[in-house]
Amino acid sequence: MNAPTWVLDVARLNAFYGSAQAVFDLDLQLHAGQALVLQGANGAGKSTVLKALMGLVARRAVRLQIAGQDASHLPPEHIADLGVGYVPENRRIFSRLSVLENLQLAQRSVPNPQWDLVRVLDVLPHLKPLLGRAGGQISGGEQRMVAVGRALMRNPALLLLDEPCEGVAPKVADAIASALQAAQAQGAALVLSESHEGFSQRLGARVLSLHAGAVKIM
Repeated sequence: MNAPTWVLDVARLNAFYGSAQAVFDLDLQLHAGQALVLQGANGAGKSTVLKALMGLVARRAVRLQIAGQDASHLPPEHIADLGVGYVPENRRIFSRLSVLENLQLAQRSVPNPQWDLVRVLDVLPHLKPLLGRAGGQISGGEQRMVAVGRALMRNPALLLLDEPCEGVAPKVADAIASALQAAQAQGAALVLSESHEGFSQRLGARVLSLHAGAVKIM
């Protein structure tokens, strides 16, 4: 019997902003349904790790494979095509489009999709009465739910989430956590930066502490 394939397999990831190095020799490995929470103070490199995995900053790695494919030199749009959903810290939903249009635009066509509009609204029912509202006319917490729902519409093998519950009401944080648990149950692996108390335990996540772009030795 063959060993299961890593959804994310990274060896010695380094990331850069121009000539300044921000992440140093990071190793990450996740199977389907596993979660990893990145923790650390502001400036520790958590967001940069997610951006590097998504191809949004300059990076170099001995190995960077997503869903069994070499992603080390791919641009963000091709990484997304591998089945990666990304939720940035600033959400970046389309403010002039409706909530429904924001979700529909993200739909990725795959054989036997596990996620569609009906399924997303099932796990994020708070969005149902907001479908006709413009993205710029809903609250910050509601925008975060739209961003998570949009990522799920990608039918992701891997979800990258930057502080998905920062500054949101407890009921919104609970809804997002439930949606991410549903994604895990469908086989998605998760890497997230999150300081929300109890979040890592709820997802059964490993915790990786960072300091100055490297793994913090406890």
